Amino acid sequence: MQMRDDLGITTKLENGKAYLEFALPEKIGRLLSALQIEIWEGAEGERLVFHGEYSSEEADSMTALLLRPHLWDGMRDPYVYLVKAQGRFGTVEYGENMGGIKNQEESDHAEDITEAVEVYWQQELAIYDVHVIDKKGIFLNEKEFLPHEVVYRLPPQISDAGTRVEQVRRDLERLVRMGVNVIRLEGTGTGAEGVNCSEVRTFYSLCRKRGFLTGDLWIRPENLPVYRGLPGETTCQALLAADGRTLTERYYYYQAKWSSEPVLYPVLSTLHRQENGLLSLTIYSNQKKVVLYVDGLLFLFQTATSGDPEFIFEDIPVAKLPLHLAAEAGNLSISLTVTKL
Repeated sequence: MQMRDDLGITTKLENGKAYLEFALPEKIGRLLSALQIEIWEGAEGERLVFHGEYSSEEADSMTALLLRPHLWDGMRDPYVYLVKAQGRFGTVEYGENMGGIKNQEESDHAEDITEAVEVYWQQELAIYDVHVIDKKGIFLNEKEFLPHEVVYRLPPQISDAGTRVEQVRRDLERLVRMGVNVIRLEGTGTGAEGVNCSEVRTFYSLCRKRGFLTGDLWIRPENLPVYRGLPGETTCQALLAADGRTLTERYYYYQAKWSSEPVLYPVLSTLHRQENGLLSLTIYSNQKKVVLYVDGLLFLFQTATSGDPEFIFEDIPVAKLPLHLAAEAGNLSISLTVTKL
C-alpha cells in the first residue's frame, strides 16, 4: 500500500460552479481497477459532497462538478476540502515507451511500482479564483486583493527549535502578525533548489490552511522582503536574522506598514548624533500619532502620512547621559535609556 498526496487537480469557476479535472502523477503504473475519488467538506472530512469512479479508459479525462462550492478566501476564510482517492495499479514498464531506464525513473515518494499495489491519496483542495484586471489590480474571488508578499526560505530539516513543520508553523504565525498575505517559496518552478516536491506540497498545504496565497503569481517589486536570512548575508530585506530566532528591524517596518495589529517600535540602529550635536531617532508605527518624551518632558508629536510607517524625530536634546526617552502611540508606550552614543 502507498499513501500519497500528489493527485493533480485543476479547477475552473464559472457561474457558481466548480469544474474539476483530476490527473494521475507520472510513472505510477497502469490502473487495474476503477479509481475512486471522493471530496469531503472540511479538512477533517465532515460530509461527502462528491463520489466518482473512473475506469482505466477514463484515466485521461477524469472530471467532476461541484455546485455552489465553498470558496477559499485567503485570511478571511481559508476553507479547504478533503480529497480522498484510491486505486489498484500494476507494474511500470521500462524502455523506449517510458523514455528511460529504471534508475532514471525514480519518484520522490517511493520506488517505482513493480507489482500490483493499492495506492491511496489524501490531500486538501482549495477552490478560488485569482486574476489581474489591467489598470484595476488583483482580484481574489471578484474582490480587490492587495498583496503583501514575502519570499520564504525553508528552515533546516531539524533544529533545536523542533522539526521543519513545527518551525514553519511558527514562522507562518509571525508572518500573519506582520500582515503578510502572499508567500513565494524561494526558487523557481515547483519550489526551492534542493527541496523535494513532497516538502513543497507540505509547505503549500500549511500556507493554504493559514490563509496565504502562494506561488509566483504577479509582477513583483525588485526587492521583496525575505523571511529568513542566511549566514554571512548582508541583505537589508531579511526579516529574521541568520540565527533563526531574532526578528530584524525590517520585520517591524513591514508589520507597521501592513498589519492591523498596533505597532510601536523604536529603530535603535537609527539613533545617532547629528552634526549639530543633537540626536535623531526613527520610530515605526501604524498609529495615527506618535509622541516622544525626553527625560519625562514632552518633546514633540508627529501625525502619520498616508502609507508611511516611519516617524523621524530630529534635534532631540541631550544634556547628559544616561538619557531617558519614551514614546507613546494609541494605547502603546515604550521607554528607552541611552547610556552610550
